[in-house]
Amino acid sequence: MAAEYLFRLDDACPSMDTPRWETVLEVLRRLGVHPIIAVVPANADPALARLPADPSFWQRARDWARSGCMIALHGWSHELRPSRGGLVPVQRRSEFVGLPIDEQRRRIAAGVRTLEANGLVPEAWVAPAHGFDGGTLQALRVESEIRIVSDGFARRVVRRDDFTWLPQQLWRPRSMGRGLWTICLHPNEMDADHVRSVEDFVTARPGSFPDPRDAAAASVPFGPSDALFSAAFGLALRFRQSMRGVRNSHERT
Repeated sequence: MAAEYLFRLDDACPSMDTPRWETVLEVLRRLGVHPIIAVVPANADPALARLPADPSFWQRARDWARSGCMIALHGWSHELRPSRGGLVPVQRRSEFVGLPIDEQRRRIAAGVRTLEANGLVPEAWVAPAHGFDGGTLQALRVESEIRIVSDGFARRVVRRDDFTWLPQQLWRPRSMGRGLWTICLHPNEMDADHVRSVEDFVTARPGSFPDPRDAAAASVPFGPSDALFSAAFGLALRFRQSMRGVRNSHERT
């Protein structure tokens, strides 16, 4: 199997940088790529308040869904606090990790209601800062119909804990070996050069960007080889993060 890629766009909310988002989405639309779009139902994170709230946001989001994008529930408020690493230990901050199950259920239920009230059906779960735990999965089972998680370090789509996991391993366009690779983008942060790199990446790889629903339908049971790959990939990622921290501390001294 040759390498295939998905794009995931994080932090969609009424106060996003709408012009930057529309630039990225127009490129993907023109190239026939259906991304996963992670929508924050009730943003309270000041880092995501880029512009005054757009009154047409929910209509835009409905247009995304009608055009084939996969809508994902991106937490509830995106308010992050220090926490353990959770099931995907990328960061030490989270909205969900460690919360009592009743509180996690409340937030999931409120998020689903908000999206549905605005004409959206969330098909996947995207945890803010990759922070979620077993209680989050339990809350999703009870309070939603969501059975797709966009996260994890597998090299293929796997079934685990009653969920289909679309792996998410990259944060910039990067040529990889065989497998399915999700590239997470934050359109709020993307300048013209970054958008151009996405366009060039997709143009150079025709036929390598499946619909996320088709990718999810090809899931296989999580096995020992997946566990080994996940552990090795996570270890390498944490090593790179620690080295970046060392370099940054040297630059500040």
